Amino acid sequence: MLHLVLEDKHLIGQAKRVGAHSTANDDFVVIFEDDGETGYFYAMDLRDKANPVADSLYLYSVSDIENLQEARKIQICWNESGDSAYLLINGYPHGVFDFTRLIGYNHSKYPQPDLGSMWSHEEINDKLVIQWLK
Repeated sequence: MLHLVLEDKHLIGQAKRVGAHSTANDDFVVIFEDDGETGYFYAMDLRDKANPVADSLYLYSVSDIENLQEARKIQICWNESGDSAYLLINGYPHGVFDFTRLIGYNHSKYPQPDLGSMWSHEEINDKLVIQWLK
């Protein structure tokens, strides 16, 4: 079961940054950011003071999106144990971070995690979506 932590409306291509702490671990934070050109989802581990951004996931390029005048519903949810965060756009997962297994999920596996990072990326598929949203 997912726990909704943040819900907002967003016009893609307009600068926005919103985030939410884990429901169980104050050191885990996720941030959605649209800088006007691209959308990204970031995983942060605040225990690493020197570099708290643990991983990032590409979500979209504004130039590839149709109907920019249509507001999208942005939701950030955490699972029951507070170790996995989900970014839903109009109810569908576009970015997921599993802080226990150190896996980021999106539709392209882009960008690859930094060299030396413990994180890996996997593609979102229908089986995962059903599992996450049940």
